[in-house]
Amino acid sequence: MNKLLILLFAGLLLLTSCKKGNKEQLPVDFVWDRVVCEECKMALSDPNYSAQVIDPDGKPHYFDDIGCAILWLRRQPWRKKSRTWVNDVNTKKWIDAEKANWVYGDTKTPMGYGFAATLKPVKNPMPFKMVKKWMYIGKTLVRENTAKHLGLKHQSPVTVGPAVDRSKLGKTSKNR
Repeated sequence: MNKLLILLFAGLLLLTSCKKGNKEQLPVDFVWDRVVCEECKMALSDPNYSAQVIDPDGKPHYFDDIGCAILWLRRQPWRKKSRTWVNDVNTKKWIDAEKANWVYGDTKTPMGYGFAATLKPVKNPMPFKMVKKWMYIGKTLVRENTAKHLGLKHQSPVTVGPAVDRSKLGKTSKNR
């Protein structure tokens, strides 16, 4: 009888100590200003723009701006098996990044990339796929603001510096 009780107790202990996990890859609660962004190491303090990437094992990775999440996630080998959550800019609730209506041009984003998500209908919403593409090529408010600051009029999203007028370049190697 004693052995049976010990076995039952050990089994119960084993069952209760097993980690439940996060198989659904749902967003995880955390304490604001106590968690730092995986990419830029800034504290998450703005519940309008932060993001979470939940990896295939259910582990959350936190970001202060969706731009940081996109740049970080691009380097992860398991990125296609992850799930990304963002705060709705209007309600502060967690929403699936793939289901959000994305807008570009929000000047209040923590890192200045300019992307905000909401479930509310918006005029000309961007799909999340486009947000990722623009981040990859550098088409963000950061680039636009830098170009304005430097006095560049025609800043292509994939170039660095002003456009070169090739007609003013000589054809000899001396002028290059």
